[in-house]
Amino acid sequence: MFDRGLMRKASQRLLDPRRFPFTGKDPALVQNLKSVAEAFVQLQDQRHIADYHNGIRWTHTESLLEVTTVGKAFLTCASIRNENIAQEYLVSLLIV
Repeated sequence: MFDRGLMRKASQRLLDPRRFPFTGKDPALVQNLKSVAEAFVQLQDQRHIADYHNGIRWTHTESLLEVTTVGKAFLTCASIRNENIAQEYLVSLLIV
């Protein structure tokens, strides 16, 4: 049901301050949400490289860095999951 390409577009859109200025929202909450969206975009780009660019070799350290990024994103997402803007972001991942 999830389309990674559409999810990436939704995440990129959320990062555009012209489209989502988040006026009147808690800046710390907004930054946490944006960090989750940024991680999704970054990790999607890295996944694409890993899947389709077979000439690139990943070091153990590079791989661990990506795993750490995932872990941080999951922790951040868990900390804001009950906030309205986080819920709206999650819905946007389904219905870009």
